[in-house]
Amino acid sequence: MLERIRDGLKGWLAWVVIALIGVPLALTFVGGDSTFTGAGTAISVNGEDIPAVEFQRVLQDRMVARQQESRSQLSPEVEQQLKQETLDGLVLNRAVLQFVHQAGFRVSAQRVADHIRSLENFQVGGQFSKPAYDAALAANGVSAAAFESEQRSLLEVNQLQDGIAGSAFFTPAEFRRIIALDQERRDLEYVLFDSRVLGAAITPADAEIQAYYATNSAQFQSEEAVDLDYLEISLADAERDYVPDEAALRKAYDEDPTRFRSAEERHARHILITVGTDRSDAAAKALADEIGKKLADGADFSALAAQYSGDPGSAARGGDLGFAARGVYVEPFETALFALKPGETSAPVKTEFGYHIIRLETIKASEGQDFEQVREQLAESLREQKAQDSFYALAERLDDLALENPGSLEPAAKEAGLQIRRFSGYTRAGGGPFGDNSDLSSAVFSDAVLEGGENTPLIELDQGRVVVARVAEHKLPAARPLAEVRDEIAARLRLLHAATEARTQGEAILKRQQAGEDLAAVLASMDLRLTRTGPVLRRSPLLPPELLSAVFRAPAPVDDKPVVRGVSLGDGGYAVYRLDRVIPGDPAQIPQDQRDTQQRILVQRSAQAELAALAAELRSTAKVVVAKDLFKAEDLTQ
Repeated sequence: MLERIRDGLKGWLAWVVIALIGVPLALTFVGGDSTFTGAGTAISVNGEDIPAVEFQRVLQDRMVARQQESRSQLSPEVEQQLKQETLDGLVLNRAVLQFVHQAGFRVSAQRVADHIRSLENFQVGGQFSKPAYDAALAANGVSAAAFESEQRSLLEVNQLQDGIAGSAFFTPAEFRRIIALDQERRDLEYVLFDSRVLGAAITPADAEIQAYYATNSAQFQSEEAVDLDYLEISLADAERDYVPDEAALRKAYDEDPTRFRSAEERHARHILITVGTDRSDAAAKALADEIGKKLADGADFSALAAQYSGDPGSAARGGDLGFAARGVYVEPFETALFALKPGETSAPVKTEFGYHIIRLETIKASEGQDFEQVREQLAESLREQKAQDSFYALAERLDDLALENPGSLEPAAKEAGLQIRRFSGYTRAGGGPFGDNSDLSSAVFSDAVLEGGENTPLIELDQGRVVVARVAEHKLPAARPLAEVRDEIAARLRLLHAATEARTQGEAILKRQQAGEDLAAVLASMDLRLTRTGPVLRRSPLLPPELLSAVFRAPAPVDDKPVVRGVSLGDGGYAVYRLDRVIPGDPAQIPQDQRDTQQRILVQRSAQAELAALAAELRSTAKVVVAKDLFKAEDLTQ
């Protein structure tokens, strides 16, 4: 939950951490010295220590998140990457906080308190709840002082972010140039060599398939999997033959007298006098009073509604609002309406919409169904309730039995009257009757279940369906036999050969064109022709992305001489294109609202670039000392 709270603080700190993952931090190990002022220190940043326990906590959070995302055991390389990312993130965040404090950014205690009170995680019924706050922090093992200190730091950093973003700008000339580039169009013709078409005519030799398998056997490993024994119960299978007796049916009918009654509805008309820039509150009230007097003198309500009402939905119908029950209208309107008798008209009633004059036409009384009319409905409701009670009671007992007998499902199956089922080939990605339920996958591949032979706890697969499982057999990755992967290898080889053929044909065309032959004539000799698209924008969906990118990287034609180039495509194909002309974008042709939106986006990007530059400077100048044994694997378990 605390992660969600942190995620709610938008901007700088989260952005910095994401950005640094792709920008490795060059740390300065000062003279190789790893002596610190405090015990259990992982990193020192400009003389300020970061405890080893903080490094371990952040690292474990990252590792768990990555493992759940990939649903596989992390490789040593990935673990090393996560360690480096954690180190980089802690160093950068600490350097940023130091800069913020040195620059004089401060947040008052009242601002921190107001911010925490605004977080939905600590609210009950829309209001801050001190018990909810204390319980949430206790459940996450965080003290109030530590959490409030973290929030203060994040708010101070956000001040820095807002200051930089607020000072970012573009000159009009820069903006026009960017718009001209963004809206630039390029006119071209092209021909594609489709690897799928070329590959259809290719049949790899058996010897080639065997050689590829021998060289790349590591790519053809079976996925780690387990055979699962499991017990499952579902609400759909719960007791449905329960027949409630007369007393139970009568009790259910009498428990809620309003259950089988329709609500009273009232047919109303109204005249709305709105308040706005063209009419003050006092003027609206005066007009409503004047209309009220006209009605009292016998004027027609429908005619006055059509003349004066500011409600376009009902004015044309004489103010008719139709029938409605309680809960439809805003409170002042509803209170006035339900206080009227048929034919009565209210005094002006003020709401957030203006002043209403309300007339009650008729009342549709509440109607009820007698016991015999709803007997079957009551019986079905009681059967459903009985099934739910039975399901949840059995689920709770199954959970207890699985925990009391962790080494076997037999006792639970016997007492609960369930049959042990088996599913083979369950992987970290899920599968079979369990779908991709991450809770079950995490439990099955935990050390206690996978290696220790224990039962999983009760896992809810979806609403009204739960399971307890255990690993019957663990199947480690192994080489798949050639016979099983032959077709897959053949498809790969066809694609490789087709990609080579596509590039060879394309480059041959380019060579002839560069030697002076006309491109269209060269293609015609091969029974090919150019495809014309017309001018395209940078984000055109009409072209393959690799081709589109190459076209907009190509130099503009000079002296009306087209530019002819080639580019490999992501699917193994190849394209030869001819760029005929470049048409600059015209800012004047873009609607003002779109230009304003584009300018806001560009200013935001400029601010991010300034933030990135500041982050890079802080990284490069930080004096960082790292404990020599920080990355030892055994330290992660301490």
